[in-house]
Amino acid sequence: MIFRTRDDGLILPGHKIERAIATYVGDDEIGLEAGGIFIGSYRGPHVEIGSCTTPLPRDLRRPTLFDRCDPGHQAAALEAWRESGGTDTYVGEWHTHSVDDPVPSDQDVRTWHAIMRRVSNPLIFLIAGRRSIWCGRGRGGKLAGLAVL
Repeated sequence: MIFRTRDDGLILPGHKIERAIATYVGDDEIGLEAGGIFIGSYRGPHVEIGSCTTPLPRDLRRPTLFDRCDPGHQAAALEAWRESGGTDTYVGEWHTHSVDDPVPSDQDVRTWHAIMRRVSNPLIFLIAGRRSIWCGRGRGGKLAGLAVL
C-alpha cells in the first residue's frame, strides 16, 4: 500500500507495517481499538515508515477508544533514533476503529492537532477498519486525507 500527498509526496509503509496492523482488525481483535506509533524517516517530500509499535500492556483499549499510555512507544522511537544516528524518528501513529470503513472522530482530530502543535515535521495518521483504511497527513496544523495508490 502506498499513499500519495497533494504535493506528490509518497507515504511508504512496508509490508511488515501492513501485517502488524492487519492483526488488530481481525475478528479476534476488532472489538477493542488498538494502535501504536509509526517510526520512519523523511526523504524529501516522502515518508518511509520502517516500523510501528503495537498495543503494549499499559495502553488503554476499549471498544471506541485507544489511549497510548505505555512508555514503551516512546522508548521504541528513542531507540530507533539512537540506532539510526538520528535518521529514524516518530513519523505518526495508527489505530483501529471497529467499523468497516473508518473516518476520524472529533476526538481523533483534536488529538492529532495537539500532536501537530508539538511536532514540526509532517505526520502520518492512519485508521484501519475491517474493510478499508483512512490515512491522512498532518502538517502545519492542517490535516489532509491521502489517496491510496
